[in-house]
Amino acid sequence: MTDAQGTRSFKCQRCGICCRWPGHVLLTDEDITQLALATGISENRFIEQHTQLASNRRQLSLKECPDGRCIFLKEEGCAFYAARPEQCRNFPHTWRVSEGCPALEEVDKDGDKR
Repeated sequence: MTDAQGTRSFKCQRCGICCRWPGHVLLTDEDITQLALATGISENRFIEQHTQLASNRRQLSLKECPDGRCIFLKEEGCAFYAARPEQCRNFPHTWRVSEGCPALEEVDKDGDKR
């Protein structure tokens, strides 16, 4: 299914599967500001506690849990969904995902029916 701009129509089901995939969640300055506000700590403290230098050595990324999931993923979903990073907000439009997201698989299934 596509929208008027020809892009895939996607509605996040907030299942958290994409939050369990290992890999960097690269942060913008705005992401850091918003997440620091959401967590109730200063930006400097947020950086110290929750980020690491990404492998590109040019950006900060969120730290991951030992199993690769996002540090902000809780049983009920993202602890800071409203302040989630731009990279998360852009899912799946700027990601290369072949499988694993139920909402995206539903969009693909609906597209096959056309």
